[in-house]
Amino acid sequence: MHRLRRLRFALVPAVLLLATAGCAGSTDLAKANFERTTVAAADREVSEQSSETDGSGGSSEPQEQDEALTRDALRDVNPCALVDEDLFEEIAGSAPDFSRTAYSRCGVYGTDPDGEPVSLNFTLGDSVFSEAEQASGEVAGLKTHIQSVDGDGGGVCFLRVITTDLPDAKSFTVQMDAMVDDVCDTGRQFAEHAIELLRSDPPLNEAGDQGLGGVDPCTILEPEETAAWVGEGSLTDSYGLHDCAWSLSGVELRTSFEVYFDPADTDGAEEIDLGGITAYRILDENVFPECEVRWVHADFEDSGDYEVVTVSMADIMVSGIDTCALATEAAAVVKERITA
Repeated sequence: MHRLRRLRFALVPAVLLLATAGCAGSTDLAKANFERTTVAAADREVSEQSSETDGSGGSSEPQEQDEALTRDALRDVNPCALVDEDLFEEIAGSAPDFSRTAYSRCGVYGTDPDGEPVSLNFTLGDSVFSEAEQASGEVAGLKTHIQSVDGDGGGVCFLRVITTDLPDAKSFTVQMDAMVDDVCDTGRQFAEHAIELLRSDPPLNEAGDQGLGGVDPCTILEPEETAAWVGEGSLTDSYGLHDCAWSLSGVELRTSFEVYFDPADTDGAEEIDLGGITAYRILDENVFPECEVRWVHADFEDSGDYEVVTVSMADIMVSGIDTCALATEAAAVVKERITA
């Protein structure tokens, strides 16, 4: 059984790996093969590539929005189809093994001729913060934050190619892990190939697949509805490409579409009827009252996972609102507006 509790804006494994560089990434890298870089810590070098900057570590010039790289343009793209398979096979010596773990995330894995693991992770619409401010590199004409952990003859490199600049910055994030002479240059080649495809012929999800992959959760609810649940003048915030939150004075309503396990397997979940379908509701009061309502929308490819919709209500300031009643009410509206 699974315990359902998502850490709000949780720091990810990349932070732990790169803590000495003082910079946090936002990509979920749970399948990354960090353990294979076995050189001693003293022999590793954590570095950031830089160019001409304004003195704060990044470019002072705002980046013009490329219409091919907006959140809306990227939302329905199949990230696995952006991978340069020939280049990966050249490095690994064999065809890549793909693992699509989210609508906008793809992992690619292999083993090089010396038996060393090779991994590549793509994330589209990755929410970034300080990385956008500090981006001093360049990939395909776009500001890029480049960070590496190098060992003897290989290492791990993170390239966060800024596709939408601040204040709501998003990146196309590439994580390359391989025993090659210049892991960041190799990652750059994959990034440039992907950006070229996005600009010329973006590979979209096949019709009928990933039914929620192209849906913007920020457009599901009407302003008067969110105002009724959260309050007039709430702040709307997106995290990634398939998550939206409305918040005001410590009250937060959130809707997200994700690839996940069956919520029926959640520890302590209450089974409820949600307009004719079975949904699962759980109240967590460990930190502050937060209630989530989840249900399966559809199978996700042949992965064994599901397209899962989550609607949650949090009372961060513990003001006494009924989070489960409000989350259930909002979930019923979301459910009716999603085409199964």
